[in-house]
Amino acid sequence: MRTEGVRSRQQGFTLIEAVMTIVLTGIVITIVSVFIVPATDAYFASNDRAQLGEQADTALRRIARDLAGALPNSVRVKGNSLELIPVSGAARYATAGAGALQFGVAPVPNFAIVGPPLAISHASQKLAWYNLGADTPDADAYAGDNVRISGNAAGNAVNVGVAGAALPNALQSPPYRVYAIESPVSYTCNIAAGTLTRYSGYAATASQADPPAGTAAVLARNVTACSFSYSTGAATARYALASLQISLARNGETVSLYHAVHVDNLP
Repeated sequence: MRTEGVRSRQQGFTLIEAVMTIVLTGIVITIVSVFIVPATDAYFASNDRAQLGEQADTALRRIARDLAGALPNSVRVKGNSLELIPVSGAARYATAGAGALQFGVAPVPNFAIVGPPLAISHASQKLAWYNLGADTPDADAYAGDNVRISGNAAGNAVNVGVAGAALPNALQSPPYRVYAIESPVSYTCNIAAGTLTRYSGYAATASQADPPAGTAAVLARNVTACSFSYSTGAATARYALASLQISLARNGETVSLYHAVHVDNLP
């Protein structure tokens, strides 16, 4: 009796099959690289540009909003820093009668508000009159020449008390307005750090600091260029133009935005 052994066969790829597999894989990779990779790169580039654009636009709009509510003639620029004094309320003061505001008199008697009341946001609110800036004597809020402290509590005031020295007579000029002001605000670009930062809550100084002290809040990152300018005809000009420009870059994508803001300087 003869016993036959079972022969096992091992099957695998032939050389032709292996070559065809490599060729097909190369074709697939080529298709992916030609059609899919550029589309993916374009998507990420577009996403980066959109994020940079939104960040730059938000920052410039924030600056523009503060400029719109700034004390007349309080905007100033030094290097990559723009500074202003925010206004929280304004009203017209009485110039005649028992409630008229007295200039050149110390202590300053209480005075009446004509028309809508003056909004006092907090105790020891600072008040400013006829601000014309550093080029005009007795009319620079940063130096404190035309700034006094209100004795009123927070609320809408129709009768205002003032603490401090007598108000210079030169401040009694049309349109006879008094402003409730807050601490200065600065926007500073640090190109080395790639940031645009808003500073607030610091004391006013006659000379502009770049950057100032105070609470810092970063508005934009990846900043590669920044420019602030402020132009006005003269100290008595009733309007000015603030020009804001910023460039942001990330992953090879760059976005540059320019914004012009008209500033009302009627004191």
